[in-house]
Amino acid sequence: MHFEMWLVGPLEAGVRRNMYADLSAACVHSVMATIITFIPIILRRMGASTGQVAYYFAITALGLLTTNISVWLMRRWGTKRVAFLCWLLGRGSFLLTAWAFNATSLLMIFTFFWLMEAWPSPAYVRIIQIIYPIEQRGRILAAVRVGLVSLILIFTPLAGWMLDHLGFRALLPLAGISGIGSTLIFSNLLRRVPLEESVAAVGPERQPVSAWHILKTDGRMLFYLGGVFLFGLGALMASPLYSIIQVDQLNLSYTTIGLFGFVQSAFWFLGYLFGGRLLDRIGGIRSLQIVFAINMLVMLPYVWATQAWMLLPSFVAAGLVTAGADLGILYTVSSLAGPERVPAYAALNSTISGFRGLLGPFIGSMLVSFGWHYGAIFVLSALLTLSGAFALAFIKKSQAPVLAG
Repeated sequence: MHFEMWLVGPLEAGVRRNMYADLSAACVHSVMATIITFIPIILRRMGASTGQVAYYFAITALGLLTTNISVWLMRRWGTKRVAFLCWLLGRGSFLLTAWAFNATSLLMIFTFFWLMEAWPSPAYVRIIQIIYPIEQRGRILAAVRVGLVSLILIFTPLAGWMLDHLGFRALLPLAGISGIGSTLIFSNLLRRVPLEESVAAVGPERQPVSAWHILKTDGRMLFYLGGVFLFGLGALMASPLYSIIQVDQLNLSYTTIGLFGFVQSAFWFLGYLFGGRLLDRIGGIRSLQIVFAINMLVMLPYVWATQAWMLLPSFVAAGLVTAGADLGILYTVSSLAGPERVPAYAALNSTISGFRGLLGPFIGSMLVSFGWHYGAIFVLSALLTLSGAFALAFIKKSQAPVLAG
């Protein structure tokens, strides 16, 4: 109880009940969240080419690029119904991996999963805006994720051991069971949230806000999206190369990667533990600048690594960046949008993230095919993510969003 008070402070009874429901769903989801981190290594060990690994990272953004479709579906059939079905079907698709026979069949399943996983994102941003007050939102989001990562911390080494001894067909279906359980638990929270009355930005009396209108009237969003685009492009250009270095050059076992994952999860945990308070103190934009700068340390160790231990700083930085980007982006988008524009802003953010997500991995793969040295690609990626931090410096805290229209 003392630890909880330090983490989030005093909460109203309804807010606390919502936090515990969110936390319960997150904890059950921790098994799936852990297993997903091993997918690029699984694909590479199954013979996936550099292009196929790049395709996997690209499809994680495919759903983000098409969230406007989900917003339309939510207006037509209801936000709660669409979000629940997308999560249930997408996460349940992992059960099919028990029958996958090569990298291509796995990629087909993962394509469907990432599409369904991303579509409810505008609804989730709106949900957290409704259930958590703005002055405590950063700390509550961090507290929920502290619970999530605490279990990931425990399960990561075990997952690596299972892959070495039992294979992916024993492990990947557990992700499906975890995802289905998490969705069913979160559905209890969905039923309590008055979401349909505030659906999709506007309700029946106002027209949806276009992306062009947002960019034209809210200059902050233009610089925010530019910064996030550069950060993500840099991170994703390097993404297909990590598993190649780990598998082909350093010959790391699943168990070793699981131990590195344990270190990453430990700093992921610390990022959530202290990140929420930092968000509430300095705001989302300044927090993201710090995160984008730290992200350089994820890539640069791969430039000179000749032994496994030399990658340790990368996993430390990756844990901090994962926590910081997750909290910072969710917090910033909801803050920039205001209460009436969340789905429109979230959909625009998702579209830009999806566009860079489709471009980034294939640019990295293309540069490899052009004969670029891996080290040069990692350096270029680090410079792009640092440029993203500079782009956010143009956002002035006093600038107010324009809500007319």
